Amino acid sequence: MVHKKTAYFTFLCLAVSLMMNLLARYSQGFAQWYAVHIYPVFPSAIGRLSSLWKYSIAEASVLLIVFGAAALIILGFCMLIVGNRYRKRIFSFSLKFAACSIAVLILAYTLTCSVNYHRDSIGDVLRLPKQAPTKETLKKLSLLLVEDINRLTGSEEWDYGMLAAADIEYIEYHSINAMKLLGEREPSLAGYYPKPKAVYFSRQLTGIGIEGIFFPFTMEANYNNDITPFLIPYAICHEMAHVKGYMKEDDAGFIAFLACRNSPSVVFQYSGLFRALIFTLNALKTEATPEEYNEIFQKLPEPVKNQLLYVAQHYRERASVFKPIARSVNNFYLQANAQSGVKSYGRIVDLLIADYADRIDGMNLL
Repeated sequence: MVHKKTAYFTFLCLAVSLMMNLLARYSQGFAQWYAVHIYPVFPSAIGRLSSLWKYSIAEASVLLIVFGAAALIILGFCMLIVGNRYRKRIFSFSLKFAACSIAVLILAYTLTCSVNYHRDSIGDVLRLPKQAPTKETLKKLSLLLVEDINRLTGSEEWDYGMLAAADIEYIEYHSINAMKLLGEREPSLAGYYPKPKAVYFSRQLTGIGIEGIFFPFTMEANYNNDITPFLIPYAICHEMAHVKGYMKEDDAGFIAFLACRNSPSVVFQYSGLFRALIFTLNALKTEATPEEYNEIFQKLPEPVKNQLLYVAQHYRERASVFKPIARSVNNFYLQANAQSGVKSYGRIVDLLIADYADRIDGMNLL
């Protein structure tokens, strides 16, 4: 009877998860309806609870699972060696517990994450024009971003020393503020935002090329505080966009750019523009000749050029042997959720081109 209850519970959780994922993927409008009417309950409720603890519950949970699994394996070997008349009962309980736990986690992941991969993209929500990137539009976008950075860094209030400051409380507060300001313009980004949390093992995240992690089970926006300080605002806003249910990486990246650009903090504005410039220059590099690329690169202020080189060098120096494995795992994860793998991070350029469409159309390349 107990085994039947376990089987029924497990089957129910998995059946609901499968049904919701199929509806999200193949039923037009379901995912968007879910994202608007049902999903907001989770960041508002779970996010408030997780914010009561200043440290990352997600990181603690992963460590607990790792150590717990190791302890169970050791216990299992000891039982096999020593022998125990309760062995069969303990083994049966462990199987039932594992089956129920996995089923609950899959259902929780479905409710808080996977369905949202099929919601309307932020480009559709904001009704941005759809335009595929060409070499000409990439060159124009690059020049416009360079122009915006030159304007920002050339203002009287600008001081490059501000970018070296790592006042985490200031950054966390203004990250939430930046997202709330954006939420005043777009309702899907309005509402409660949980406290962003730095990961204790941030150095290890840098080694595998990760700047932030959204943990759907606790609704936490976790960020890597080992990265260059002025990149942290963008990284936090990116994870905050995931909290609001925008799971696609290009969507979250573009939302982070908008939040940083609209922030009253010039450090945040620089963070967003700098990240947008990296994405755009990387795309341009694959289309333009080295001479064309270098011509645009040389238009940047010298400190910005040095920072671009420094950030690239920082990741190269700290790269871990596990980085290719992490990239492959991330690629598989994104493809499993109907994205094109890690290349989906590059589609933010399409959204940037759409956002800059008016300025691009009015620009002539000499």
